[in-house]
Amino acid sequence: MSKKNSLSFVFVFAFCLTFLLGTWQYQRLNWKNDLINNIEKSINEPFSFDEMEIYPELTSVILSDSYKIFNNPIFIQSKTYNGDVGLHLYFPVYKNNNLMTVINAGWTKSDDQINIDKIFNRINKEKNLNIYLRNFYKKKPYFTPLNNLKKNEWYYPGISDLEVYFLDKIKLDQYFVIAEASINHYFVNPKTLLRNSHLQYLLTWYLLSLTSLIMLIISRRKKNG
Repeated sequence: MSKKNSLSFVFVFAFCLTFLLGTWQYQRLNWKNDLINNIEKSINEPFSFDEMEIYPELTSVILSDSYKIFNNPIFIQSKTYNGDVGLHLYFPVYKNNNLMTVINAGWTKSDDQINIDKIFNRINKEKNLNIYLRNFYKKKPYFTPLNNLKKNEWYYPGISDLEVYFLDKIKLDQYFVIAEASINHYFVNPKTLLRNSHLQYLLTWYLLSLTSLIMLIISRRKKNG
């Protein structure tokens, strides 16, 4: 195979590959837009949580008072809010004496028991609690220290570590996050966590595909010229 034919083959391969990747990103873009629309709809009009349903991450639901939150907290360390370092406060959630999951009650400056009790009491006053859902970490995130259960030091909500600590099997694959600013003033709206970069990727791949096609045409013209 001549050098020019080899170069043409490279451009043909690059064109096909980048075009396919762009088309894949187009499909992902449509899927992500539908997902975001459904999640935003759930935020505006949350419905009752059903443990038998499978929900996309960040879906907002209403938690009935059949789920009991216990004042036995853990604290995820090294969490910042507006430049201040603090903790994320988690409580275990039970139903019929079964550990269902944990609930993130938001950011707090310290683990002061008086402050924790105030937050817990505000939660217990709500009969129907607005929450949204996050997926559990199956593995330790990169650059995050390991949880130290003996010292009760936590750096991420790992489901296996939580089951060891609370001496029970967690029944749900997701944990809850309180979506009530009246309970914790450091509430993070799930809308701010919705990201969609697929359009950027789509344009990048299609531009690379177009560039490969142009280079192929130029290469073929030089060969024929």
